[in-house]
Amino acid sequence: MANLNLELLPWQQEVFKSDARFKVVVAGRRCGKSRLSAVSLLIEGLKCPKGSAVMYIAPTQGMARMIIWDLLMDLGREVIQSAHINNLDITLCNGAKIYVRGSDRPDTLRGVSLTYAVLDEVADIKPETWEQVLRAALSDKKGRALFISTPKGRNWLYDIYQLGLEETDPDWKSWHFTTKDNPLIDPKEVEAARITLSTFAFKAEYEASFD
Repeated sequence: MANLNLELLPWQQEVFKSDARFKVVVAGRRCGKSRLSAVSLLIEGLKCPKGSAVMYIAPTQGMARMIIWDLLMDLGREVIQSAHINNLDITLCNGAKIYVRGSDRPDTLRGVSLTYAVLDEVADIKPETWEQVLRAALSDKKGRALFISTPKGRNWLYDIYQLGLEETDPDWKSWHFTTKDNPLIDPKEVEAARITLSTFAFKAEYEASFD
């Protein structure tokens, strides 16, 4: 792991270091959601015993491949033993697996025991994917999960985000970040978007607003 380039932005470090079992991150576009997801998957995978697995889930198989596959291959090249792009499966040097999947193919999510899961773009994933498939997959190993998304109105993402804010359940914790929380994004670019986009679009995409 010493050779891995797993540097994180300040907001990413805050989320990563949290001991919460279920983390909900609502963030603006280009905030750095994908990198946090990839780093978390690699580190959690390397901590797994041989034969264990972690999983990345996006709304569709195509999105999953486009968003995370190349990033995982790049960041994890020093610790990846093998990778099969057709199946979107990665085997790490310790024997643990990283599965990259789309929630549009629910049959590929069943029958596996997970120690960690990342649900990306949660606002576009049906809640049944979590409730009927993934929650049970985490149960026998008491696995953990990261929910990360830009909001699209007040759907089930809003519900679990509120759960993490209320802090009535110690397993859940939530965070909110905007595109400006990524110091690599030029503030002038954000301002240009604010001027040209509708108020609704800017608040949703850049400020991660549920309204």
